[in-house]
Amino acid sequence: MTTNLWVEQTWYDYKLSWEPREYGGVEMLHVPSDHIWRPDIVLYNNADGNFEVTLATKATLNYTGRVEWRPPAIYKSSCEIDVEYFPFDQQTCVMKFGSWTYDGFQVDLRHIDEARGTNVVELGVDLSEFYMSVEWDILEVPAVRCATLFASLYS
Repeated sequence: MTTNLWVEQTWYDYKLSWEPREYGGVEMLHVPSDHIWRPDIVLYNNADGNFEVTLATKATLNYTGRVEWRPPAIYKSSCEIDVEYFPFDQQTCVMKFGSWTYDGFQVDLRHIDEARGTNVVELGVDLSEFYMSVEWDILEVPAVRCATLFASLYS
């Protein structure tokens, strides 16, 4: 399955915070994303071996230390296909995201709409830019957090 998307990521970096009154009232900056630390979030179950997003995009820095980065990506993910009930079949395609090098204590990956005490977001993607197909329908797009904490290889 080929998916064109923006991987919207937000985090806080206290080293990128400042006092606006000390800098002429500047509260926000757009900087090349390769000039700052970025989480290395990848699609684990990609089908073409390309784990990267487009890195040549700018990030938005807020004086509070909040960083927003929305790189575009084209992912090809693998899906198990069951056509037993074709043309009335339903397919489930899972996209599994995570950090490539950081453990769960260093990068705590969460959906922006995730409520406390739950690990499921019923509408896990923004479909406002989605183009409907005449051949198939999207029935649901939940986001489910499955945290797996591994011991560090270097401890």
